Amino acid sequence: MLGDDDGDPFGLEGQASEAERLGPRVDIPSVEDPSESLPDPSTVDPEIQRSFAVAVIYANVAVLGVSLGLMLIGFRGQWRWGGFAVAVGLLAGVRVYQTVRAFRTRDRDDDESGSDVPETEPEPETAVTSDGDG
Repeated sequence: MLGDDDGDPFGLEGQASEAERLGPRVDIPSVEDPSESLPDPSTVDPEIQRSFAVAVIYANVAVLGVSLGLMLIGFRGQWRWGGFAVAVGLLAGVRVYQTVRAFRTRDRDDDESGSDVPETEPEPETAVTSDGDG
């Protein structure tokens, strides 16, 4: 083995080919690509996309703030910076909750109204102003 002149001093290629020959045979099944059945992302309502993006950003800030703050407090004893980071993280977590709750409320209201299209406000009518003459 060590004296072979074939360029493989440890004989790994021979061992690999022997393992392939003696090893089990596995039939790999063929499957359809699931991404072909997904809807086009451009057809999603822009309000839903915005709500989702905002919630994700707030969630990331919440996780970063709380975890960084706790590490600053625990490892370095920096209560001021750590407390500030935890407070920012908690506020961002509250904003995630508010964003999700507002979306669910809006979605529930849309379901109850029976329309899939967001309602637009009606045109304001001409308001009659009173100048105090009665």
